[in-house]
Amino acid sequence: MQIVERRLMNRIDANITLGRLVNERPASVSLLERLRLDYCCGGAQTLAEACARRGLDQHTVCAVLEALEETPAQLPELEEFDWRRASLGELCDHIVERHHEGLRRELPRIEELLRTVVRVHGPGHAGLHDLQRTFVGMSEELLPHLELEERVFFPAARKLEVDGAVVDEPLLQKHEHDHEHVGDSLTALRELTSDYRADRALCGTHRALLDALRSLEQDLHQHIHEENNVLLPRVRALNAMASTPTANGGGEP
Repeated sequence: MQIVERRLMNRIDANITLGRLVNERPASVSLLERLRLDYCCGGAQTLAEACARRGLDQHTVCAVLEALEETPAQLPELEEFDWRRASLGELCDHIVERHHEGLRRELPRIEELLRTVVRVHGPGHAGLHDLQRTFVGMSEELLPHLELEERVFFPAARKLEVDGAVVDEPLLQKHEHDHEHVGDSLTALRELTSDYRADRALCGTHRALLDALRSLEQDLHQHIHEENNVLLPRVRALNAMASTPTANGGGEP
């Protein structure tokens, strides 16, 4: 009886948004990554909608996701903390320490690997030049974006939480737009590398490059998810509260 009740509680509604699914069931990330279901920039779409776009049967995907919850021992190590419960300041600090600092280390390292691979194999493999241009373009957009978050957006989010100073909506929309650009670049990188297939590697350095790009993609997916599906909705919710007449002291006496 307990097994039946547990399975009923574990059922997944295909109308859940991908962002909420990942927030409530972190174990789902591994399958969503494999199925190429966009839970970061596309976190507002439902599981059913995402499956339809990829030509997947939503009932099968739901069943596999439910099975993942029942076999935690087979899952990779996952971050246990639910960042929806953190303060905005704690969430911003986490994003900087976990994702921004990692990007500042990894982007130059990957660019150096790319230079080596292009120098050695570029003359016979024109696609490597496209890969390099796409990666460098993404990197040149990402680094100023990180600076804008740390200098403007994150301080504004902290101030909103402390004293109710509303964060400008155009700033939030710019961040979403930047995230979409990164998502498009990640899609292009995956296509240019044939899904990071190690059996297509031209040498050991190329294999290291493919591994690094795959890890970068996974981290950026989690990074953008935490901003698009946790941070930005909470900022908008606090903005709405701060803008109400009662919050501003404009209610009737």
